[in-house]
Amino acid sequence: MTTKKQNNTAASGTPETLDHVLERIQHMCIPERYILVWEDWDWLVVLQCMQDHHLFKENPKRPPFTAFEQWLEQNKVPQLLAHCSERNMRYVNKKIRGARYPWKDVAWEPHVLKRWRVLYRTLDKMLIELQDTSGVVK
Repeated sequence: MTTKKQNNTAASGTPETLDHVLERIQHMCIPERYILVWEDWDWLVVLQCMQDHHLFKENPKRPPFTAFEQWLEQNKVPQLLAHCSERNMRYVNKKIRGARYPWKDVAWEPHVLKRWRVLYRTLDKMLIELQDTSGVVK
């Protein structure tokens, strides 16, 4: 788990850190005007993407929802419209049968799955850029 902030330079020339990326993703919308992080369970996708980039620990037995919620609070990551909730993430994780990438093989609410697909793709790109500028190896 990475908790240390790293000084990077974004394309705009402003310092970019992991907490800034997580705040910025919450301001983004897809063309159909869906805000990417709209509901509490959208943080599931954020957690998965961070795990894929080795920025948050993985637990092979069960997703670390409580640890993730605590990490966000400890690192003072702003939670704008959707507050990360271990309980809500656990509830939705059960609904999607624990799928790591539910937009691929899960029959569930299409608008949520579409938002999750775009959220993951967008955050993935942002984390790659962050890691490229910070020298952190994936």
